[in-house]
Amino acid sequence: MTVKSLFNDMLIIALFMLAGYFVRQLIKPLQRLFLPASLIGGLVALILGQQCLGLIEIPESFSSFSNVLIAPIMAALLFGVTITKDKVVGYLDYIFVEQGIYGMQMALGALIGMILSGIWTGLPLGWGTLSQFAFQGGHGNAAAAGEAYLENGIEGNVSVGMVLATFGLIVAMTFGMIIVNIGVRKGWATFVKDPTSQPDSYYGGPLPEDKRTAVGHLTTSSIAINHLAFQGAWLLIAVLGGNKLFGFLGQFIPIVNSFPSLTYSIVGGALVWNIAKAVKLDKYIDVKLIHHISGFLLEVVVLTAMATLDLELVSTYIVPILILTLILVGITILMAFGLSYLFCKDQWFEKALMAYGVGTGNTATGLALVRAVDPDSQSTAPDTHGIYSAVCSWKEIFISLVPMWTVSGATMMVVGVGGLMCGICVVLGLVLFGIPNMKARKAAKQ
Repeated sequence: MTVKSLFNDMLIIALFMLAGYFVRQLIKPLQRLFLPASLIGGLVALILGQQCLGLIEIPESFSSFSNVLIAPIMAALLFGVTITKDKVVGYLDYIFVEQGIYGMQMALGALIGMILSGIWTGLPLGWGTLSQFAFQGGHGNAAAAGEAYLENGIEGNVSVGMVLATFGLIVAMTFGMIIVNIGVRKGWATFVKDPTSQPDSYYGGPLPEDKRTAVGHLTTSSIAINHLAFQGAWLLIAVLGGNKLFGFLGQFIPIVNSFPSLTYSIVGGALVWNIAKAVKLDKYIDVKLIHHISGFLLEVVVLTAMATLDLELVSTYIVPILILTLILVGITILMAFGLSYLFCKDQWFEKALMAYGVGTGNTATGLALVRAVDPDSQSTAPDTHGIYSAVCSWKEIFISLVPMWTVSGATMMVVGVGGLMCGICVVLGLVLFGIPNMKARKAAKQ
């Protein structure tokens, strides 16, 4: 790809990014489903492109963007993550709920996918495992896992992941708002009686002046270096560091060479952040802006992946994709609300909404559902999930491990690891929180 062709691609991406945003503004139901503008813009490009109406030509290079940009996106995940003993102990109840759901989706996604592949034999290898990443991390993680499969010669999983992530967002908000209204009527919500009292700016459009916040803060004089360039350099040096580290290790430990490149970036991000902290250079790193840079790259990945979606594959196998979605979403609802009621002593409904939203869409959908019953931001559910994200950040390594295990013929290892993770979380949660909470509630009624 030449510099000129890259620039032309970015012009097209900008056009459809804005188109997606304004389509989202005009069609209000899209706002209520929390579908991002990049997703909508990608779908507009797909419809206008050569696979549908043929009014425009989507550049072939669009299919390569996710392969390249996933590296810095993954590297940004562990910037700013600090784990302490107090964080782990104080939030174990919610951690057991959310990590239990994660393990369930890992095990059942792989198992159901394998079973359905026996009926629909043309499905890509490991397609069922994409549900774990699509539902837990949205389009970004789905694209990352799909690219990990592509590195191993398995095509089609990026498209499957995009569709699963889209279905996840839709069911997260449609079923979620139904559950919100049921919960409010039954008195489960702690802070609100009207779940629809959100300002229009919450869903889209310009933010009021008093709601506009900074995307970052200068860490050094702009005379020395542009702040965006400085923070971007930290992010890219993490990608470089991960590549060099694994290249060095691969000379002595051959198995390292078989790891997907996503692993390099995740480890590189953790490496740069922790070294910077150790030598007191973290004062130069603006974690908030680094995550915004990652978010921008993610928008590009989502738009280009949707614009190049393999419609023939998706239309051929839409039935098994729907079956997998409905089964996992149903079990996720039962686990999120059942386990939260058992494990979480305070604000169980808000924490259950957070766990369900995160487990079917992404963090944003979880926050949106909690906001519906917590308009004044009094709930501890968002902070609790933030601690969970830090404590369980290690799970991002599965984005590269699961495809590697699946391609090597160890699908049952994915099922076993996920099942073990789920079982441990459920059993420990019952022993440490569930049984004591049930006894306390029973005693309170007497």
